[in-house]
Amino acid sequence: MPIQTRFPLVSIVLATFNGEAFLAQLLDSVLAQTYPNIEIVAVDDGSTDTTINILNSYASTNGKIKVFANSVNIGYIKNFQKACKLSSGEYIALCDQDDEWHIDKVKHMIETIGEHPMVYCDSIVCDEHLGDTGKRISSFVNCRSRYSCLELSVFCRIYGNATLFKRSLFEDADPFPDMIPHDWWLSYVATLHGGIKYLDEPLILYRQHSTNIFGAIGSSSRKKNDKKRQKKKEEILKIRMRIGRFYEICPKELITEKKVLADLQSSYQNFSFFNNMHRMIIFFSNYKTLLFVKKRSLLRKYVFCIKMFAIIK
Repeated sequence: MPIQTRFPLVSIVLATFNGEAFLAQLLDSVLAQTYPNIEIVAVDDGSTDTTINILNSYASTNGKIKVFANSVNIGYIKNFQKACKLSSGEYIALCDQDDEWHIDKVKHMIETIGEHPMVYCDSIVCDEHLGDTGKRISSFVNCRSRYSCLELSVFCRIYGNATLFKRSLFEDADPFPDMIPHDWWLSYVATLHGGIKYLDEPLILYRQHSTNIFGAIGSSSRKKNDKKRQKKKEEILKIRMRIGRFYEICPKELITEKKVLADLQSSYQNFSFFNNMHRMIIFFSNYKTLLFVKKRSLLRKYVFCIKMFAIIK
């Protein structure tokens, strides 16, 4: 029996940008996968370091790797979308440029996904040198199989590098909205098409490393405050657009979910007293689903619901 029949092609999709520091280590771990039928589709988004050179060097010695380079920077969401479009596999696994994969990651996820459109696994949280911190992603958030879109409508802690999904899910989710991270969008859509299977196994070394953020030199406090206010306005706009998009694609057959999303969308429109009260009541009434991912005590979840009188998430 041909290998393609026994082992459907898995496209490992890698979106890169200035990732020279850890890219080679990541590629070595992906190429070491025990699953025998993979391709690596890497799309670089205008790196100014040696990222593209590293990719081309690996591709020159391994036919499994396909490298593409954007002429202009399109951002990580659209770059992952483009990389998925350029892939050929029946299954797609998203990949970050600075992690390390367990050699059986693809194998175990393919064995687990079953009829679900998506599967995700746990990750070991590491320091910059991949030293184990003793924590997993599941140490911070509730992880389990997901079937309700409400559990992913306000918060999502299913990270792209831990997912594998069927090509049909990508086709259902394409195009990716600009205001929603690609992994959040894919996960939400998956709950509408059969749910997400959780694999309680840490198959990624998830590297935490520092990045430098520089403010504008010589800017006044007033200018800084103006920038903060503008950033907050943009964030609120994105939140409103996100919940509106989630409501739009939620099928009418999901009567309860559609109603909650409609109420949220209405309460997010402004900060009137009525909307603030309405929003807080919605969260109190649905905290088990809306706040499911948060690994917090019941008291802290109640406090969060109260805060929703003055904010939106």
